[in-house]
Amino acid sequence: MVLKNIIIFICLTLSLTGLASAATLNVGQGQTYATIQSAIDAAKTGDTILVNEGTYDENPLIKTNGISLLGNNRDKTIIEGKKTSSGIRIDEVNNVIVSGFTVKNSGGGGADAAGITIYKGNGNTVSNMIVIGNSVGISIYQGSNNNVISGNIIESNSGYGVYLYASNDNKIFNNNIKNNKIGIYAYSSKTNRLFSNNLIDNKDQAYDNSGLNSWDFDKIGNYWSDNKGSGEYIITLGGKNAKDNFPQDRAFSVRPEPISTPSVQKADETGKSTPGFTVLLSVISLIAILVFVRRE
Repeated sequence: MVLKNIIIFICLTLSLTGLASAATLNVGQGQTYATIQSAIDAAKTGDTILVNEGTYDENPLIKTNGISLLGNNRDKTIIEGKKTSSGIRIDEVNNVIVSGFTVKNSGGGGADAAGITIYKGNGNTVSNMIVIGNSVGISIYQGSNNNVISGNIIESNSGYGVYLYASNDNKIFNNNIKNNKIGIYAYSSKTNRLFSNNLIDNKDQAYDNSGLNSWDFDKIGNYWSDNKGSGEYIITLGGKNAKDNFPQDRAFSVRPEPISTPSVQKADETGKSTPGFTVLLSVISLIAILVFVRRE
């Protein structure tokens, strides 16, 4: 009898857990949320925020783990940073996905400010963005590790295209980094992997003062528009002679990156869940209950 009650309790707990579904929060004219920030403030871990086309004069701040912020069309879903702070700031949280926006005119308010800033955050992804005309394009700052930056156009930022500061084990690949003051600036950072990027017509292409980062991966390096040789490409700025062992002789075609949002059951903003995992758990629970009732 005691065992049966324990099993029933476990099954009911699993069923209730399955009912706790992630939500999709819609932003834009005529949607539930008029601003990106109001949707972020309402979001919980596992939720997805979908932003309709339009220009948003705001500086979204993300302080919730594991949410996805997705623009409908990166060319037409625009965050105007107003030169006050970072365009989008991922602030001391992990496993956030940001994709599908143009971020411009951001910067000011701190050394880490950029079009997109990851500050003390791990396991985040920034992809399929246009980051243009900011003080810095993308800043990975102060112990931000194991993040992924891919599929982005990072162009015409007045400072660095990508800024790595005291951050390790990040992957930066499949980006077009063009016409920035310095394309990639790595300071006190190590064991980052930087490959399959186009570094085109930056005033200085790269800086690396540790010499402990990998500028190629699996015999694929980066494309450097100023590379005139046939051998390795030496990064002289920073003093440690970092190098790309396999520089490419032609630019990559930067491809869109597929977005893998958390694999949780989706619900609309009324909390009405769709069939799937919850139903399966409920069926299993009922079968288990019937089996033990009959045995009793």
